Amino acid sequence: MAPLDGIRVLDFSQLYPGPLCTMILADLGAEVIKVEPVGFGDPARLNPHFFRQINRNKKSVALNLKDERCRRAVRELARQVDVVVEGFRPGTMDRLGVGHQTLRSLNPRLVYCSISGFGQDGPYRDRPGHDINYLALAGVLGLTRDGDGRPVVLGLELADITSALNAALAIVAALYARERSGEGQFIDISMLDCSIALLYNSTGSYLEDGNEPEVNLIHATPHYGIFEAADGVPLALGIVHEDWFWDELCQVLGLKELQGVGLLERFQRKEELEAKVREAFRRRNAEEWLMAFEGKDVPITPVNNLRQALSDPQVRHRRMVVEIPSEDGKERVIGSPLKLTGTPPEFRTPAPPLGRHTREVLQEAGLSEAEVDAMLREGVIQVAGVA
Repeated sequence: MAPLDGIRVLDFSQLYPGPLCTMILADLGAEVIKVEPVGFGDPARLNPHFFRQINRNKKSVALNLKDERCRRAVRELARQVDVVVEGFRPGTMDRLGVGHQTLRSLNPRLVYCSISGFGQDGPYRDRPGHDINYLALAGVLGLTRDGDGRPVVLGLELADITSALNAALAIVAALYARERSGEGQFIDISMLDCSIALLYNSTGSYLEDGNEPEVNLIHATPHYGIFEAADGVPLALGIVHEDWFWDELCQVLGLKELQGVGLLERFQRKEELEAKVREAFRRRNAEEWLMAFEGKDVPITPVNNLRQALSDPQVRHRRMVVEIPSEDGKERVIGSPLKLTGTPPEFRTPAPPLGRHTREVLQEAGLSEAEVDAMLREGVIQVAGVA
């Protein structure tokens, strides 16, 4: 039995944070009913490669929530499910008549999770935003700068991803709490909050003595960063405070005279020592260095592109790329990092076509086949394969 077997989730979220959150729940056994707008559905479908990566193991229902019959069906479904997830701006679900208070009155055990940019309260609650805005406001981009001191746009949507993870954790915690209290609760996930919560390693000195770091502390060391080999290929060196890593690095690089230099002195001589390390790396090609470091106690790795990362033997061994049977054969998707020995995540079905389960779910909500047919003719619902 999967960990969340028997848990039903009604998911109104779109794009990234909410769908990733509910896919995590679905991988753990929850039944996820994805409610999408009629027409083109979740805007993430415009990028089908992306959509398929974060919407496996779900059912798709296409509804026009401005239609009272659709709202009535949602309210009936709310009586039957354990969790509701939505990712609209605050107040949107209330205006549609399916907000937290309305659905909670029908099902006191309901766990209702809202994921928004700035949270359900505060002076910014109604502002628009995307991943880059939350990371900028949180100071994350201020700590991530290029050689000229300009903020760098990250290569992944960090605020979206961390919000999804926090939402999934909060939902599981609320479900566990419900087992003791018998009551559901409201979960308010702010993407700005989640971005601020990434800064544990950078905020300590500021909160204690008011000293604001210009960069993350790890960048104050001469041995943490990207170092180019003679052929221009970058290598990632990840020594933070460990003297034994530093001494082993110096041994392999031929910098034996620097062995024994302690952490404080390495901080103080950062520019000088980093220049020596960089110069040493330029003496050999990247592949030669990786062979030289093989078996040595030094955290050094190649900087992979996607092809190299997904074919890496460790990644393959950990099943971080999996295949799901689909109508067209097999679909390759990113696997789950959750490795549970007794109840591992399951990869049952690929991301569904828009409206694939509309008829089935509406009939579960008590609508007759004739009512569903009428709504289909009027265009307030959509069924896969039916215009």
